[in-house]
Amino acid sequence: MRSRTVRLIAAKELLDTVRDRRTLFVAFILPLLLYPALLIGMTQILSATRANLEEKKQKILIDGGGSLEEFTAALREEKLEPLRVDEVGRGEEVRAGIQALATAEGDEVDLARGRLRQLLVESKLAAALICADDFAAALDEGRRANAELVSNPTNEESRAAHFKIVTALNTFTDGKVKAMLERHPDEKARLLFAQKPVQLELREVATKSQKGAYRFAPMLGMLIVIMALTGAFYPAVDLVAGEKERGTMETLLVAPVTRREIVLGKFMTVWVIAMVTALLNLAIMALTFSKLAGAAGTGKIEFSISAGAVFAATLILIPTSALFGAVALALSSFATSYKEGQHYMTPLFLVATPLAMVGLLPNVELGYGLALVPVANVVLLVKAMLLGGESFGPALVGIVSTFVYAAIALKVTVEIFRRESVLFRSGAGQSYDPKSIKTARMGVPPEKQAMLLFFSVIALMFFMSRGVASSTDAVLAFVLAQAAVIIPTFVFAKRLNLDLRETFSLRGFRWQDAPAIVGAAVCTLVVVIGVHKYLLPVPSGNSGIAEVMKHVDRLPAVVMFVLIAVLPPICEELMCRGFLLSAFRPRRGNVRAVAITALLFAVLHLEFARIPGTFMAGLMLGFVVIRTGSIFSSILFHMVYNGTLFLPRIWPEIGHRLEAISPLAIGVAALGLAVAIWHFRHPRTTEPASSEVV
Repeated sequence: MRSRTVRLIAAKELLDTVRDRRTLFVAFILPLLLYPALLIGMTQILSATRANLEEKKQKILIDGGGSLEEFTAALREEKLEPLRVDEVGRGEEVRAGIQALATAEGDEVDLARGRLRQLLVESKLAAALICADDFAAALDEGRRANAELVSNPTNEESRAAHFKIVTALNTFTDGKVKAMLERHPDEKARLLFAQKPVQLELREVATKSQKGAYRFAPMLGMLIVIMALTGAFYPAVDLVAGEKERGTMETLLVAPVTRREIVLGKFMTVWVIAMVTALLNLAIMALTFSKLAGAAGTGKIEFSISAGAVFAATLILIPTSALFGAVALALSSFATSYKEGQHYMTPLFLVATPLAMVGLLPNVELGYGLALVPVANVVLLVKAMLLGGESFGPALVGIVSTFVYAAIALKVTVEIFRRESVLFRSGAGQSYDPKSIKTARMGVPPEKQAMLLFFSVIALMFFMSRGVASSTDAVLAFVLAQAAVIIPTFVFAKRLNLDLRETFSLRGFRWQDAPAIVGAAVCTLVVVIGVHKYLLPVPSGNSGIAEVMKHVDRLPAVVMFVLIAVLPPICEELMCRGFLLSAFRPRRGNVRAVAITALLFAVLHLEFARIPGTFMAGLMLGFVVIRTGSIFSSILFHMVYNGTLFLPRIWPEIGHRLEAISPLAIGVAALGLAVAIWHFRHPRTTEPASSEVV
């Protein structure tokens, strides 16, 4: 073997690989754009889910201890709802169940745990705290008190209640210890009391097998996702890109069948293969794992899964395989060869893998928000089913949403098959596309460049977010945040040699429209506040933006106004209602372009809980630009919208009125918004005249 020849061949192959722009894009650029966007979205969703769990008041049973008013108050401060035995429907049975668990031995322990766990679920109790009869008196006298804490470590709500009870207990006893040490600083018995004032005995209602299933469930969900994805990958690429490469696609297209029938037939094939592949892999894995567990010996690996739970987890493969089959088919439709199809499938793996790991995170359970997140909902649904949690509503939403996403992907695939420019394009160059030629002649950006700009801005904002949030210089923080929006926008526009007037709608609007724009902005803000107040409340918590706003309050009013009501509207509107809207309008039409732009605008603010309200504002901003033909109209709208939010910092009374807004005021604002929309019922298509403003 000649080493020099091996090096030459390796250098030649490496050079060919590096020359492939798709390989470089998938290997370096795509992860840089996708992962920040994915991490930001998942962080927002997980933060909202965790905040809801922390904000929710868990009901707990508290018994014994004598006079516990002071300790009960400490529990309420931790957002718990302590109930006495007589305040719980089956309180006496729960108390008896706890006593039975304390005295059970051998095989009776698991039976007692099962009965007590069922009682807690039926009584809607997250945990139970049984205090000794002299609990309060012992703490007052400086003696060690005794208590039992009963919880379920396989239930997220019970785990949260457990943590809150321990926190409240520590806070309560710290005060007792401090007072005792002040009265008796030198007595040794008091010092021993100070080290451990409460002897807390922990009792769990979950068996070893259930705790094992709790640890194994996220892994099983992740395996289902990976196996379904792997099973759909190769047949999807072969049935579309492979047929194009072999030249057999044309034979199928000239047959007396519709494009929809072709797509559905190929989808059914991919769907079945993905399900069968995943099932076989799961069966082999289960057989191997059972042998491993037997070889490890008793007590090493111990968990059990009911037949019903296994059947339910298997059924989840149906929507999961449908989703991956449809998406894989859509992506492979763009490829002209098997190799190119593999390149297009790589982003699917990059997105699905982190989402499949959500189930491994602590204190995350299936809720209505996460039920809408593809892939993550499957993992959490498997976890909920194996643990027997009560999550029928979110589970139904998760299954339905997965089928909806699969249907959307199928519809996209059908549309792709109807486009000759995609099916018959060559890998060497671009094919004829009338809409792309129209877009180029208009001097506006193509859609793919618009999406590339959006993800570039998201990535830039992500990498700058830590510095912006931690900055004590509010002016610098706001300027950097908006620079991350406006600089890439103009770089893309310059690089693509766009017509700036057409791309950014740099035209004036009639001054007669200004009152309607101002009124629409105020009414939209009131409606958005009402939506978040009465329908979709925003969880409390300190975000990075909130931390920066603390420093903004110290600035002069003029500087605050510029940072809040001038700079963001200009930068964000030039990007969203300028670059992005002009990119989507030629191919998608006005309605869909406005909706897509509004959604991207909402996501751009990086606050998941506020997406509905920001989306509504984005719809009105796009509507105003379409009807007036001017970017300056949306900038004015945005300035008034943000400026109204700025007013409470000068006149707190306005802020109090906005917070206490009534349904009547919201209805009046909705009526005013309808009037403003009626005012713009006819688009202003004429060029600016002398009466127009810029």
